[in-house]
Amino acid sequence: MSKEKAYTEVAISLPVDRSFLYSIPERLGASIEVGKRVLVPFRGRRVTGYVLGFPRTVELTEIKEIIDILDEESLFSKNLLRFFSWVADYYFFPLGEVLKTALPGGINIESYQQISLTQKGKEARETLDSKCLRARILDRIAEANRSSLRQILKRFSGKEAHHSLYCLKSEGLISLDLRLSSPKTRPKMETVAILREEDPAPVVIREMKERAPGQWRLYQMLKEQKRMSLSQLTRELRSATSCLKRLEQRGLVSLVTQEAYRSPLFEQEVNRDSPHHLTHHQRKALEQICQGLRSQNFSPFLIYGITGSGKTEVYLQAITEVLSSGGEALVLVPEISLTPQLISRFRARFGDGIAVLHSGLSEGERYDEWRRIKRGEVKITIGARSAIFAPLENLRMIIVDEEHDNSYKQEERLKYNARDLAVLRAKLSRGVAVLGSATPSLESYHNAVKGRFKLLKLPERIGESTLPPVELVDLKEDKRKRGESISPRLREAINANLASGGQAILFLNRRGFAPFVLCRECGYVFTCPNCSVSLIYHSRERELICHYCNYSLPAPTFCPNCKGVQVELLGLGTERLEEEIKRSFPEARATRMDRDTTTRKHAHQMILERFNKGEVDILIGTQMVTKGLDYPNVTLVGVISADFSLNFPDFRASERTFQLLTQVAGRAGRGKAAGKVIIQSFNPEHYSIQFARQHDYQSFYNQEISQRKELFYPPYCRLVLIKISGNSEDRTKGMAEKLGRSFQKWLREKSEYAQNIQVLGPAPAPRSKIRGRHRWQILIKGKNPRYLHYYVKEVIGKSLSENLSKEVKVEADFDPRSMM
Repeated sequence: MSKEKAYTEVAISLPVDRSFLYSIPERLGASIEVGKRVLVPFRGRRVTGYVLGFPRTVELTEIKEIIDILDEESLFSKNLLRFFSWVADYYFFPLGEVLKTALPGGINIESYQQISLTQKGKEARETLDSKCLRARILDRIAEANRSSLRQILKRFSGKEAHHSLYCLKSEGLISLDLRLSSPKTRPKMETVAILREEDPAPVVIREMKERAPGQWRLYQMLKEQKRMSLSQLTRELRSATSCLKRLEQRGLVSLVTQEAYRSPLFEQEVNRDSPHHLTHHQRKALEQICQGLRSQNFSPFLIYGITGSGKTEVYLQAITEVLSSGGEALVLVPEISLTPQLISRFRARFGDGIAVLHSGLSEGERYDEWRRIKRGEVKITIGARSAIFAPLENLRMIIVDEEHDNSYKQEERLKYNARDLAVLRAKLSRGVAVLGSATPSLESYHNAVKGRFKLLKLPERIGESTLPPVELVDLKEDKRKRGESISPRLREAINANLASGGQAILFLNRRGFAPFVLCRECGYVFTCPNCSVSLIYHSRERELICHYCNYSLPAPTFCPNCKGVQVELLGLGTERLEEEIKRSFPEARATRMDRDTTTRKHAHQMILERFNKGEVDILIGTQMVTKGLDYPNVTLVGVISADFSLNFPDFRASERTFQLLTQVAGRAGRGKAAGKVIIQSFNPEHYSIQFARQHDYQSFYNQEISQRKELFYPPYCRLVLIKISGNSEDRTKGMAEKLGRSFQKWLREKSEYAQNIQVLGPAPAPRSKIRGRHRWQILIKGKNPRYLHYYVKEVIGKSLSENLSKEVKVEADFDPRSMM
């Protein structure tokens, strides 16, 4: 083994913020490479690590050896490692955890402690009091036979359980053995029947026809297809397995086992299409994107195209240019619900050479799609935010559709923004980044105004359609009956739309039946014991449910506070709206699309297919229905309440309101028939609603950007939101206050930073308790990103090293999209 590969730097797939050195045994030296996974010893365990490189000089004396190499081929290249390392550094997240996030789930090997009873422990079960904790732990271990220590601690939580286990081990009643878990996800293998070239003798053919019709049918199918999988044949004939064995005995087929991909695509045929004729503005945009591709330099573009202006066709023809030069393209969409319609468009143009990556896939499907991409078997990848980590080695273009959408921001663990990473990844690969939206984020449009992005405008709808007129209904003056959410004007429009054969979309950005439940006698509101939010009533389940932690309780018949029976359901959700629509318009075929109705696989696609076929007259939904949907028969859009997003305690509330209203309004009038939009609001005079009514993004941008500048908010600064959470309210508050003092002290000591940085807080988060954890936060503003990152990492790093309590968690959310 060469001296260059005597040692390796390894990132561990655990929340540790540095890499570790391991020595390479001679037996593994020839096969170890950057990007491969290795099994390594770590703090008494065996864990999966990732090879980062091979340092030439090592100062340490005692270095542990790698146990084994887990991959035949590298899982990521040095170029991708550069990207992952940037992500880890920028978002202040361990590199090993970034790599684990980027790779398919379920492939790692980890060690665990298996717990079992010794002979002495089996005998002790007979003498211990069955009600005591130690006896119950021993009983559970005996019943489960082979349990992990983690499973037992999950069943018996608390310090007393930990102490009891320690005593049981010390007394020799239980034993702990280190075991390795098997990967949850593996390649799928299937049996394939292959027809042999030799024709059967006439007597064999006659015998199959007369006495073995099943064998004859399979033989005829294989004669046409040459090879078919057992699963395909079984769908045609139940007895396929026994028939195939007999055909194999006759020497007519060969049965082989081979790897098979699990397809995530919903089974449906698509009609192939050809490139559409482009408008003048589309052609101009495409030409500039193609120039960027041919330049072989980083070229970022922002397509600001009104709804229905043909952005997708520009994407398709730009990708054709990428494929013609042998490159690869990545297309990001914000919602899983947008994926089926977009995939259909892409399959119609490019066939089935497309990979799909999103959270709705099973681990096996995601693993197979990832391997197809890694092997270069597909050139186009479509997916939600996590697809930004796809292993594309010849990436020439990244498209971010609906780039303004908050769904591109991951809120848990690795808090990355896929839109921002798309621009970075295009830069690292010297490729093209195309951000597209009818309502660009202020940050992206500001970048275009300042010349950082090239602005491409699509100001007109394609074909004969025009932007629909928008009518506002002031709910303060509306004469609705008690308990009704539909104004007389909207009711009249729905009736007229049904009579003319048009389809309607009704938008309400709140799911469930009633957002809170109130006792009329004492004012008691049913709230979640784990979260500082009210419980939502869901009529189908007849339960009150917390949308944050899933805590639930049966629908109450009396108040637990005063025992009164005047319990009332207040407010409006999509479930209640659906009930009202079906009651008010019994002849209409109405359906609902929100998180509650789309939990099953392919549920999004099945709902939208029914809508596309005209089997649904009224589609009711949350923000799933506000973007990307293109159905020419939608002639009415109704917004039930424009005020929900407007009243959020967030500086982006006006921007989100404008985006939601403009996007959902854009679903109407995309065909030959004219469309109409009706927006109900208690604040119709608000500028975000007024500019949405006028479809006037530029005026909205001008007003909003002036306020951002005055208040020193993005894009005029960068933000870091420090989140402090813990089970103890006092300890969480104490840690937040300690961090706040540390941030202020550092600024006093470093005057050059104080000129560029502002610290707001600490203060309780707007939702001060979620999933049983109390929450505080500190908001930090800064002009210079480098100063800001260094400042935050220095203060947090020092504070965490002195952290008085491990029960309190501190996280830094760089470029947060939510202040909640």
